Formats: sequence, C-alpha cells, structure tokens
Amino acid sequence: MNPYESMKLLASRRSFLNRSACGIGSIALAAMLNPALGRAAGSGGTASLGAIHPLHFAPKAKRVIYLYMAGGPSHLETLDYKPKLVEMNGKPMPESFTTGQPIAQLQNQALKCLAPQHEFKKFGKSGQEICSLFPHMGAVA
Repeated sequence: MNPYESMKLLASRRSFLNRSACGIGSIALAAMLNPALGRAAGSGGTASLGAIHPLHFAPKAKRVIYLYMAGGPSHLETLDYKPKLVEMNGKPMPESFTTGQPIAQLQNQALKCLAPQHEFKKFGKSGQEICSLFPHMGAVA
C-alpha cells in the first residue's frame, strides 16, 4: 500500500472515530491492568512519566464517560437546509450522484430522495435556516 492509499484510509470520518474509540479503550484497559505501563524509561535509567507530565494541581475527576454512539440526526435534518432535496422528495436519485460511489448496502435497490422530516425556519438577522427542532439554537443564531 502506498502512502497516498494509507492517507485515504485515515481520512474518512468513520474510520477516524472507530480508531480513536479503540485507542481510548485500549489506553484505559492498559491503565487498569498495570498503571506503571504509562511510564517510559528516562535518561540514565530513571523512570519518567514520558508524555504524561505531572499536573500543577490534583485532578478532581474520578471517572470519564466516553460515549461512542451511532446515529443521531443528520446535518441535512438539522442545520444544512437543501431546498433542492425538498423538491426531489420521493423521486429517484439521479445517477450522477451515485455513479462510482461504493454504496454496497444499496446495490440493486431503487434509491429515492428523502426530504428533511422536520420544518426549517429562518432565524436571526442573517436569515439562517435551522430546523424547528432547535428553537433555542435559532434564537442565538
């Protein structure tokens, strides 16, 4: 694999989130199994903290909750209004959008456009269109 191909693998958002979740989990597991693993050998054979430097004050947090969840509303459903998508609701997706795209789970199926399921409203002086599900966010836009 050449360097360009490896960069393409790292560039996708999904692969980044997957790798970061695995990395955080493995660091937590290593810290629980043997806390001394976080220390690296310093110069002269003395143990140092490596990249982890002592803090100026004692931390107060006892635990960290890291949520890694799939799903949630799309940006097309919340903040990124696409009037053309509303216009094309229920119509077949143009082949120019899907040609050459690796959509394995949708092979040999009729793809149809789906408009946002919630209304968009204009907010603020700029007239930014934001989903009506977020009225407070629209008020501060």
